[in-house]
Amino acid sequence: MNIRSTAARGKLENLTRKVYALILLPLTLELWSKQAPQGEYFSGLADVIMAFVWITVLAINVAAWTGRGNNVMLMIHGFTGLLSVLLLPVMTLDTFATSDYDLPWVWWYTGLAATSMALRCGLRVSFLSYLAILLTAWTVVSTFDSVGGASLGEALQGSVYVALFTIGVGGVITLMRNWADEVDFAHTGYLSSALERVRIDALEREEQRVSALVHDKVLHTFLYAAAASTPKERRASVDLAAEAVDSIAKIQTGSVPLGTTTPSSLFLSLRKAALRHSSRIRVSVYVSGSDPIPMEAAQAITEATLQAIENAERHAKCTDLELKLNSPASSVISVQIVDNGRGFRPDRVPRARLGIRGSIENRMALVGGVAKIKSAPGVGTVVSLRWPN
Repeated sequence: MNIRSTAARGKLENLTRKVYALILLPLTLELWSKQAPQGEYFSGLADVIMAFVWITVLAINVAAWTGRGNNVMLMIHGFTGLLSVLLLPVMTLDTFATSDYDLPWVWWYTGLAATSMALRCGLRVSFLSYLAILLTAWTVVSTFDSVGGASLGEALQGSVYVALFTIGVGGVITLMRNWADEVDFAHTGYLSSALERVRIDALEREEQRVSALVHDKVLHTFLYAAAASTPKERRASVDLAAEAVDSIAKIQTGSVPLGTTTPSSLFLSLRKAALRHSSRIRVSVYVSGSDPIPMEAAQAITEATLQAIENAERHAKCTDLELKLNSPASSVISVQIVDNGRGFRPDRVPRARLGIRGSIENRMALVGGVAKIKSAPGVGTVVSLRWPN
């Protein structure tokens, strides 16, 4: 069983990308304020690139707040910076060399582009490779006479400044992600141990049920046989003995499947795990079915339930939390987690939030079940699990 919690990492990614997207707007406005006065020294290609930069920055903001496509937009922003450096000799007019400007506006864009890539990749080989290519290109291009004719020392000085700043940003991002991963790893271990306790508890209860069943059958046979006084009663006691032997034989040969549990055993174990997970949760249990349930399905139901309870405790800010356990028919499991919290819009959950998709919806689907989430802002949330679907 593979359980992966991403709560801390998802929160970190959402927060950092939203903050960066907001900061990027005034920084891009400042970049435009440097590009506009230099317009007479550049061709129309510079205006095209600047317009594309604005489109990319706006797309980064939209992606950051919707949780969709943010990585792609950050990469586009980064590679647009590299493209602007490579095209700088083409879009710079000869008159720039005689202007009062020491640096073309593209210089300020290299820092923004590299920062976007640092946020996207962290301090990894992909980012360092990109940074090396970007700064090498800038160092070479900035020495051209048509773009200002900086000395090699001046060009290297600017490149080192960008490298130190963006490597620092990438390092901080990487440290924060590593911390979030450690938190998620610890939480994953907790969920795994909780599920293992539920699995063992369910198996133990099922073994006790089977043992009690065998004991009752054998004891009943002995008592009936001892009390038999007529030929008809003796024949009936023989039939009871044969039935008891047949039941024991089925258990020994595996006709009663191993690795299974019953709804009642699952619900008792799940109730204990839920109360351990949240001391204020109310649990109601209704069982009518008794057919065996595969342990794989029981584990999936348990994981999805605990994840839904954790989501309610962590995000919903609810005052009332209820777990409804129901087995309306043989081999049918129905679970509902109901809270009166602030609610949310399920269709707007960011892709980085894997608690719903990974540990609830996908986990149930893998074992032939289904998870449905009904929620809206201000009206609370109902998570419904059903197996089989």
